Amino acid sequence: MQIKWPKCSINRTSMVAQRHITNNNILRFEVLSSKLRELDLRFNRFNNDKSILSCFNGNLSTLKSLDLSGNGLTGSGLKVLSSRLKKLEILDLWYNQFNDSIFPSLTGFSSLKSLDLSGNELTGSFNSFEIISSHLGKLENLDLSSNNIFNNSILSHLRGLSSLKSLDLSGNMLLGSTTVNGLRKLDFLQSLPSLKTLSLKDTNLSQGNIVSGPLTNLISLKFLSLSNNLFEVPTSMKPFMNHSSLKIFSGGNNLWGQISDFPLNEWKVCNVLDLSNNHFSGMLPRWFVNSTRLGAIDLSKNHFKGPIPRDFCKLDQLLYLDLSENNLSGYIPSCFSPPSLIHVHLSENRLSGPLTYGFYNSSSLVTMDLRDNSFTGSIPNWIGKLSSLSVLLLRANHFDGELPVQLCLLEQLSILDVSQN
Repeated sequence: MQIKWPKCSINRTSMVAQRHITNNNILRFEVLSSKLRELDLRFNRFNNDKSILSCFNGNLSTLKSLDLSGNGLTGSGLKVLSSRLKKLEILDLWYNQFNDSIFPSLTGFSSLKSLDLSGNELTGSFNSFEIISSHLGKLENLDLSSNNIFNNSILSHLRGLSSLKSLDLSGNMLLGSTTVNGLRKLDFLQSLPSLKTLSLKDTNLSQGNIVSGPLTNLISLKFLSLSNNLFEVPTSMKPFMNHSSLKIFSGGNNLWGQISDFPLNEWKVCNVLDLSNNHFSGMLPRWFVNSTRLGAIDLSKNHFKGPIPRDFCKLDQLLYLDLSENNLSGYIPSCFSPPSLIHVHLSENRLSGPLTYGFYNSSSLVTMDLRDNSFTGSIPNWIGKLSSLSVLLLRANHFDGELPVQLCLLEQLSILDVSQN
């Protein structure tokens, strides 16, 4: 549907503080309410900057948040727009067609606290980040993910953003990162004292020892994502032990070897740990129990072997556990039954024995995936007590006997697979 919004329709909504007009193929409209504080125009058809400017001819001095994502804009009209929206604090421009020429047009948005430029065609040339640092000093959140930024040195111009709390550089192919010296080109991160969230996911960082780089000094971080790189990580992560505020650590698809020492004892507030899709081997480490606040553990797609330690029974706050695609063997500890557990994935291991009372008290379980193991015996009757269970996957095991009638009590069950038993 193509819409030309009537002038009277929006002009009469003088008391409206928020307006969401997304996914409508809107081409243009005439006048917006002077009382608007939030305006969401994502995924329409403002495919030229003149059509955007025509919407902002009136007094919009109160507008604080503007979302123009997914409109195919090039940025030529943003400079005029910035002169009309002096109090704008949140600007979302992801998935347009901006290149580095957009940066001089942003200088007038001096009140901005959040800027999303992800999914565009930025390269970081022409001192573009120096412009951001010089003119957008109030920025707290900056998203540059999924662009074509390739030069670590260019990023050093961001060091002037002393108020920055969140920085997302994921999905850029940062060059100059293949040595420890390459990692040190990220030293500018240490000049961001307020930084709490950092994503370097899928940025081509490789062959650099992360305990020798600047990341160990970012002790105020609460979220750190290093996934989909090729970091070299030593067996000891002790240099990260000062990251006592870290709540989420994502390091999937990176590492190999054995990690016998991890600083979870110091990460007292950590509740999400993702080390999936690495090449870790050896027994499952026991240091998980040092952080009783862990709510999510993902160690899938590694080479861990041996039994699931009974120490896991102490993780009574666990919501999500994924140990699938390893070489784990033995029984599931009968004491392992976290009451808050929602999703458990143990498929493609060599686990065996009857289920006994593992998961007996996990009444919040929604997903139980035990496929492709060697479990034996009958499906226990207590399965009927898992009233929230929606997905039960028991394929390719050695279960025998009849399906328990208690399965009929699972009113939420939508997927059941007991084939190849």
